[in-house]
Amino acid sequence: MLNRFFILFTLIPTIYLSQGNYQDFGTWTKINSDFKINKKTSFTNKIELRTFDNSRQINQIYSQFSFQRKLNKKLQTSFAWRLKFDNEEYSYINSNRFHNDITYQKKYSNFKIYLRLRSQYHIHPLKLNELFERTRIKVQYNINKKIKIYLYNEQYFLMNRNASNKYKKNRFGTGIKYELNKKTNLELKYLKIVDVNVESPVSFNVIGFKISNQL
Repeated sequence: MLNRFFILFTLIPTIYLSQGNYQDFGTWTKINSDFKINKKTSFTNKIELRTFDNSRQINQIYSQFSFQRKLNKKLQTSFAWRLKFDNEEYSYINSNRFHNDITYQKKYSNFKIYLRLRSQYHIHPLKLNELFERTRIKVQYNINKKIKIYLYNEQYFLMNRNASNKYKKNRFGTGIKYELNKKTNLELKYLKIVDVNVESPVSFNVIGFKISNQL
């Protein structure tokens, strides 16, 4: 079964690259600070800088606060608030985004499979507010105690009443995580984000770097 997942995820970016979408490139640089309250409960702050236009312009800066709770060994839920500053035609507009996640995980030897369902609501001062349902499946392989590799695919569905085509975006990702020490992890990843069901689709390629600290 795992072999089938890997074949599927390997084919996804190849299919996207064969499409005639406008190609763009950017970088995402993120710092995570995790505060563990107890064995089941934690609090996280994320700060990220995103670029676009072949990484020549800042696209977005945000700060996110989230609360995570383990329901059992396989299920986890989280609630998050994100304060965003988006580059909107030479000025930065701030907006608020809220989301709730339910994540299921299953372990097979050195593999872990994650299924995440996310409900996301974006309140924008200049545009219509957006409600998205996002589904993500992720496969992670532990090479050893310090190094993990992963890949995932995520679909975005716009749930607004006036949306004619609900499937709007697809995000494919792959990366590597390295445990620097017991409290610090480093992560390097590649993302391919493709617009779906739009007149002028953009295919966005991202190189991301993240450092996570447990406080």
